[in-house]
Amino acid sequence: MTSYLVLEAPGGPDRDHRSTRFIADRFSWLALLFPWAWFAVQRLWWIAIGIVIFQVAASQVSGLDGFAVTGALFALAAGLIAGFEGRNIVVRHLVAKGWALKDVVTAPDLATAEDMYFSNLPDDDIAQANTIPQPDWKQDRKNSGYHLNDPAGSFQFDLNGRR
Repeated sequence: MTSYLVLEAPGGPDRDHRSTRFIADRFSWLALLFPWAWFAVQRLWWIAIGIVIFQVAASQVSGLDGFAVTGALFALAAGLIAGFEGRNIVVRHLVAKGWALKDVVTAPDLATAEDMYFSNLPDDDIAQANTIPQPDWKQDRKNSGYHLNDPAGSFQFDLNGRR
């Protein structure tokens, strides 16, 4: 079973929850093999640049006499940290930008996690998502600017040219 962290956008969820993100809390093989590319895809540019610099420095260290294993271990350590903690770093970055961590759902796959989360939403959120916004017909007639002698409201100006 995998735990999925449910995050909602800073302005709240969309009407149909399209902005709600589910991030799996598990190991990422792509982040292990290509940590800089994985962070760049996640749009964490400064971390991606830092890992590129760190891996270049590790390759330079491995080129020195007697430090070949040390440089390789440093590069492997960057990949392991990205693989194990990369998704946590993404979640922390999103929370710092204003996203709200709403729930943690444990499920075997993403589709089941989405079904479990959306089935547990309160009914008022579901009813609010299914309602169509209605215009406010109770406007203040004093501030509307139209002449009140027009019962049908079809004329914008009276006979004297006033609004």
